[in-house]
Amino acid sequence: MLYNAALVLEGGAMRGQYSTGVTDTFLKHHIEFKSVIGVSAGALCGANFVSKQYGRMVDVNTHYRHDRDYISPLRLLKREEILNLDFLFEDHGWDWNNFDERAYRRSASDFTIVATALESGKAVTFTNPTGQELIDALKASSSMPFVSEPQETVAGKCLDGGVADSIPFDVAQSQGFDKIVVVRTRSSDYQKKPTSRVLTEMYRHTFKDYPAFAEVGIARPEAYNQQVADLKELEQAGQVYVIAPTKPIKVKRLEGNVKKIRQLYEQGQAQAEEILPQVISYLES
Repeated sequence: MLYNAALVLEGGAMRGQYSTGVTDTFLKHHIEFKSVIGVSAGALCGANFVSKQYGRMVDVNTHYRHDRDYISPLRLLKREEILNLDFLFEDHGWDWNNFDERAYRRSASDFTIVATALESGKAVTFTNPTGQELIDALKASSSMPFVSEPQETVAGKCLDGGVADSIPFDVAQSQGFDKIVVVRTRSSDYQKKPTSRVLTEMYRHTFKDYPAFAEVGIARPEAYNQQVADLKELEQAGQVYVIAPTKPIKVKRLEGNVKKIRQLYEQGQAQAEEILPQVISYLES
C-alpha cells in the first residue's frame, strides 16, 4: 500500500540498524510512502527501502563489518578514509548483495537525501538523484566531520546532513505532507550535551576555511534539542507519528560487535511489528 505520507529517517551511523529493522518490517507488510527522506545513515537506510532490498543493510554490516575494504583504521595508513562508503555501491559480483538501482528508479516513492553544504553551513537536499549523483549525495550525507573528507556534489562540497538538519521532518513539511512518520535512532528523551571547548576548537581549526559550517557544527546540540522539542509538540498534536527506541541503544557509531548490530536490527523489527496497527491507523485516519 502506497500512502500519501512522508517517512523521515534520522542518522546515527551504526545506530541506523534500528531504522533498518523498522523499514524492513514496513517492506514485509508492503507499506510504502510517497516521500522518503533520509539523513546520513538514514539516507543509506532510505535508499535500500526505496529499492525494496529487504535485509541488505544488516547483511552487509554484519558480514563485512571487519572487511578492511569497508571499515578499518588501517585504511588511514594508505591515506584513505576509515569508512569506505563506495564499498556499499560497487559491484562485488553476482553472489554479493549489490545495490539494485533499477529497482530504485522504478519505485513509486520520491527519495530525498539531506546533506550540509560546507560553504553556507546550511542543509541542502537532493531529490530522486540517480547514477553517480545518487552515490555522491549519499556519501556526502553520510560523511562524518573529522572522519571523512568533504564530498563533491552537484550542490558543491558537502558533509554529514545531520550537522545542519539531524531530524529532517521540516523537509517533509515543506513538501506539503500532513502525514509524517519519523524514525529516530535515539530514545525520545535523549538530549545532546553542549559542545565541549575542545570540540569547538577542533571545528574552528579543521574548518577554518568554512566558518559557517564550523559554527553550525558547534551549535548542533542546541539545534538538535530544539528539533526534539518541536517534534514532541507535533506528536502531541497528532501531526506526526514518531517511532523511537524504547530501550537504550548501546551501539557505537562504528560498532565492531556484529552481534550487537544484529540485535539492534532485531530490536527495530520487533518494535515495528508491535506498533504496526497504530502506524497504519495513523496513516489511514
